[in-house]
Amino acid sequence: MPRYPTTEMCNGPLLEAFEPTARDSDVFCATAAKCGQTWLLTLMHHLRTRGQDPTLTGGDLLELTPWLELPRKRPGDGQPYQVEDRLSELEALPDPRVFKMHVLWEEIPRPAGSMSRVVTISRDPREVPYSMFRHAFGSRRGPDIADDFDAYFDRWMEFGYYFKVVRSFWPHRDDPSLLWLRYEDLQRNLEKEATRLARFLDWPVSQAEMAEVLPLVSFDHMRATEDSKLMRDEQSYWKDGARFFREGGVGKNRSRLSAEQERRLVDRVRAEFEPDCCDFVMSLP
Repeated sequence: MPRYPTTEMCNGPLLEAFEPTARDSDVFCATAAKCGQTWLLTLMHHLRTRGQDPTLTGGDLLELTPWLELPRKRPGDGQPYQVEDRLSELEALPDPRVFKMHVLWEEIPRPAGSMSRVVTISRDPREVPYSMFRHAFGSRRGPDIADDFDAYFDRWMEFGYYFKVVRSFWPHRDDPSLLWLRYEDLQRNLEKEATRLARFLDWPVSQAEMAEVLPLVSFDHMRATEDSKLMRDEQSYWKDGARFFREGGVGKNRSRLSAEQERRLVDRVRAEFEPDCCDFVMSLP
């Protein structure tokens, strides 16, 4: 049985072929969707470059931190990658390589004994469904169900990928190769969490360099960067006026849930996760 899944959003043969080429300096940023991953990847790039690449080399975040398992250049767009061609592109990237992934722990292509690092970020699950709904609503390729949040919420709960990702990572939370961040902690004290991240990755960043990095990952700067198209997907992906960086902050998406939806979600969290995991991913009333 293949180790890696093959789906519309995951190129299993690519991951299988990539695994023996993984470097000890690689960093895999693997998360559930809409938990702050793009913010985290942007932070990682600016830490990696010590704040000296404010324009993302005039290009695209997906070029600098490639989405590793994606079968094509962009979601739902373009021709599928040829495995050997894609491996050559990835091999040409300088160290340290940082990869974006939306996979379970066991689907991260790290060979046995690898010294590579894994960084994940979780977000209070009550914040995630509405954020994902708005992402789907803004996409030209979003499902028709994205016009109705109540229907979308039911679909999100049924799919349950957020729960699968968190469950797969939780047993490894104390592994020395994993750093688990929380969206809410970055919101509360970005400098503290950025410093933790740099130390975990063994990327020396001075106080002066950190002062260059932090403004580049502020919400206002990232929205302005989106407007300048440096971090946007191709225009054909988004409906006119849609934004990837919509609001930021904590609590706004949760407030869009009905009382019944929040109750269902909290009950699901309690059923799916161990009590200490429940406490970690959200503050239960």
